[in-house]
Order: sequence, then C-alpha cells, then structure tokens
Amino acid sequence: MFSHIIRAAIQWLLLFPVRVLLILLGALIVPMALPFRQAAGAAVPFTQAPGEWRLITLPEWAWLWSNDRDGALGDRRGWWHLNAPLGLGAYHWFSMLWWLALRNPANNMRFTPWFGCPVTDCDYCYWGDESVEDRPGQGGRRFLLATHRQTGRRYYGFYGVWQWSPTRAMVIQIGFKGEPKDWVEDYSGDLSRQWAGMTFEINLFKDIS
Repeated sequence: MFSHIIRAAIQWLLLFPVRVLLILLGALIVPMALPFRQAAGAAVPFTQAPGEWRLITLPEWAWLWSNDRDGALGDRRGWWHLNAPLGLGAYHWFSMLWWLALRNPANNMRFTPWFGCPVTDCDYCYWGDESVEDRPGQGGRRFLLATHRQTGRRYYGFYGVWQWSPTRAMVIQIGFKGEPKDWVEDYSGDLSRQWAGMTFEINLFKDIS
C-alpha cells in the first residue's frame, strides 16, 4: 500500500497545478465563449421548478470549459434556476457565467483520460471503509485505486470524514472521486455518468447536518 500512496501523491502533485491553471483560464475563456453558445435538443420542463431546461453548451474551441451534462442552465431539476446569484434565474448571462466558470469550472475536464476515471473501463480495489459519507454517523476513511484495463493508467482517490460533533466533521477528499458503489451502477442509458472527475477538498468544519 505504501508504494501506492507515494504514486498517488506524485499523481496529485502533477495534475492539480494543471487543473488549477485550466480552471483559472476559464475566467477568461467562458465570458468570451458565452456569446457563441449553442442550444441542442428540445426544451423540457424543470423537474422541481417552474421553467424549462435545455442543453446549452459552449462552442467547440471552448469545450473543456463547457458542461456536456447540465449545460449552461444548470441542473435539470431547476435548483440552479431557483438559487442563481442575485435571484437572476438560470437564463441570465451572468448566471451562466457563474455556473460554468465558478460553480462548475472546466467541467468537461472530467471527460478526458487524464482528469477523469472511466469507471466501466477500470478495475478497482480499496483500503479502508467501503462506504464513506459526509453525513452524521457515516464517516470513515478510504483509499481507492482504479486501474484502466487496457492502458494500465492508475486513478487514485482518498476520502476521509472525521465527525467531531453532531453537525460538524473534518472532511478531506483528494484525487479521483470514484467509490465502490459506482462499479455496481448501470451506465448503459448514459455512459457520460460513468466518469469520475478529480477533486480537492479540505474542510475542517464541514456542516454535515
């Protein structure tokens, strides 16, 4: 296991600076690309809010900073439509900018082999707890390794939740977000759901209530 920890640390140290740089570039690229946004498919009602959702993406030259699952209007439930900054709703240009550049920066990065783990193409093993959640009584520690069957590429992820009060916990999640339950899901209806992206979260006082 020790050798895997060393490899994980090297992987994270190499990939995270690149990821941060690409996220920062999004603050410049998204505003330039939004006037050229494209709509695809028919509009459908939000599932939990008034209004309609439609897939709106950035042009191909800005694909990395687009969002191929939720688009620029946020989630299909309509949560973003109800919670966008300043009460502007999902359709406002500023709300799209916020969603793509700040809330979900460089989101399509997770669909690339360097910054996303394709679960159905990988085998996995883990050390620690199978289930770890940032919810009361469901904490734990898990170090997971996913290995691509064809290329041998490794994807490492650590998730730790230390609850220290009924409503607060220290949460550390670094690396790829894949977890054991992802490997038992059926992705045949939407293969894009299988990609586990990278994350970096260190929160000493996370609200888990």
